Amino acid sequence: MGIRTLLRTTVALAAASIALTRPVPATAGCGCAKPPPARAAIRPFVGYVDQTATLFDERLVPGETYDVQFLSTVDGGTDWSRGKAQSRRDLADGEMRSELRVRVGDVALGPCRVSVWRGGRELYALGDDEFTVTSGPVALHDFKEAVTRDGYQAGVGKDGTVYLAVDVGRVSDATTFTGAADGFPLRFGAKSVAIYNEQGFLMQLLDPSAPGLFRIRSGATVGSDALDYWRHEFRSYKEEHRKVDARRTDGDADWHVDGSYHVDHDHLVVAIAGTLADGSRPTPGATPPFRLVVTSAPSPAL
Repeated sequence: MGIRTLLRTTVALAAASIALTRPVPATAGCGCAKPPPARAAIRPFVGYVDQTATLFDERLVPGETYDVQFLSTVDGGTDWSRGKAQSRRDLADGEMRSELRVRVGDVALGPCRVSVWRGGRELYALGDDEFTVTSGPVALHDFKEAVTRDGYQAGVGKDGTVYLAVDVGRVSDATTFTGAADGFPLRFGAKSVAIYNEQGFLMQLLDPSAPGLFRIRSGATVGSDALDYWRHEFRSYKEEHRKVDARRTDGDADWHVDGSYHVDHDHLVVAIAGTLADGSRPTPGATPPFRLVVTSAPSPAL
């Protein structure tokens, strides 16, 4: 599914969820008060090797073991994972559904066909527009730093969206992040960028009416535009989850013991539906190698 489709459906589903789904308690102070992700055949819709992906389908029988094939439609390479189906609460609406959690296979970056097998026979499959493989996350920390990755490549989805994964689990202070690609002239605007987490939640859209949230700076001829993004402090969020009994996630990391869902703010993916210098979309697969530069610094706001 492309980012443009996701952005359109997310707004509609967020509004619909208020009226149509069973209420799920969550408080704004927790940082978990976000609209739930839409129902899907797989979450997240983009992942990296060994990340957990969850498949949903009524044909999955709880307690049964299944093999899952990841097939790159870029180079035809395949890899397999195995898991046991279980009945769990779906983050979309809190209803019990059959799901299958497996590790993402080691295949080429880009669009990936995912199929579920039982006893040597294919049970069903998802098209390569429903899942994209990207590179592992860039880890950032709670101090001023600059991270450079020479020869970096990101995954590009079927519709040309570029995905960059980041791990901000060690960042607690209010921080400004800056990212740019030297050698990959990607152009983008505020409406072209969205941030998701590994559970499938839409974490952030770039809202021009929110002062101090972001800034986009035009890049050089051979470089991408640069994104400056401000993230508020998360010490309060972490302290609440550590000290408040109702915020524990015993038994299932997706749910608090009080019955509300838990939103992971640590493992994120930045989706950029940009264009190249000639106006074309990036080719599905892996981006050309470039120098990725990500900086972070404690900051009250931009």
